[in-house]
Amino acid sequence: MADSATETATGPFEPATVSPSVPFSSSSTSSVELSRTTKKTRKPRIVLEGTAEEILKRNNTAASRTFVEGLIQRAGTNWNRFYTNHAAAGPFFKDRHWLDREWEELKELGGPADGATDVEGRPSGTGKTMLEVGCGTGATIYPLLERYPRARFVAFDFAKKCILPQSHASYDPTHTHIFQHDLTKPLDDLYAKLDDVPPEFGLAVRQFDIVSCVFVLSALAPRCQAKAMETLLALVAPGGSLLFRDYALHDAAQLRFHSLPSASYASNPSLLSPQTDASASPDSSTPSDPSFDDSNRPFYRRGDNTLTYFFTANEIQSHVDEAAHALGIEVEGKCEVVEREMENRKEQWGCTRRFVHASWRRVR
Repeated sequence: MADSATETATGPFEPATVSPSVPFSSSSTSSVELSRTTKKTRKPRIVLEGTAEEILKRNNTAASRTFVEGLIQRAGTNWNRFYTNHAAAGPFFKDRHWLDREWEELKELGGPADGATDVEGRPSGTGKTMLEVGCGTGATIYPLLERYPRARFVAFDFAKKCILPQSHASYDPTHTHIFQHDLTKPLDDLYAKLDDVPPEFGLAVRQFDIVSCVFVLSALAPRCQAKAMETLLALVAPGGSLLFRDYALHDAAQLRFHSLPSASYASNPSLLSPQTDASASPDSSTPSDPSFDDSNRPFYRRGDNTLTYFFTANEIQSHVDEAAHALGIEVEGKCEVVEREMENRKEQWGCTRRFVHASWRRVR
């Protein structure tokens, strides 16, 4: 299901252009189009006819449990292949210059302030700290490092093939620590890597002023998501913030999976969760125990065999509440579904995307 025109380091369909935040209204699903023609010259891409609920009832045969478990076990291999293939194809991963328009908290990373520099003319001082989970090729941390040069950035990604920090022109070991890590592994494993910093970086950091998780949780199997959220919150320092964005239920990318003829993927369907109740959807009552059956989940595989999931705001907030309780901390914030208009000017098509967008501050 990947689309080379819009796919990014975190998955397909990240918006190339975005509009201001607009809370989603469920009434807007009465007529859904993945491709809408705003000009007579615009080419229709894929038109989805009917409500979101009607579309999701089509082509909803799920892959076998054996096939799904194999995909989960080979997730690292498939993400490595993803980066290898796109690196060979030429420029592909776009810097996320839109981030500090979406989260005011990023401005807390500060700037050069006192104007002091080190012996090589770079802004001195440690400033604030930020951890990016799922850093890809650096599309987030390097633009932020240029904007907030006194901050220190730590980042990791699941795929070994994308961890190439020295190859980026903005790589600076005094302000950047990047490594490979699996978010589903125990927290102590992560602490060991956080402690293993380059000598130039200075003191190791285990809790951060800002932790970002953008289009990452959806790449995990549903049974791993709650524990991963607990890890994320454990890394937020008192007074710090967790910034979150991921794919939302009824997003155009999800509906696209159901718009294809069944025969095109009958042997190994894109849908990875048995739909025993067509009206079911994940919400705050969904159990987070890893042993539960992954039925009625918006869980899919893309054409390159990477995994993707589509959340409700209640589901994410539930994970946060459970994690905060388990850690004995208190957080406050806002979690909502927003819509974004996306355009591909080259191919002359566009669509409306839906994301769960949130930030939480640790107050205790």
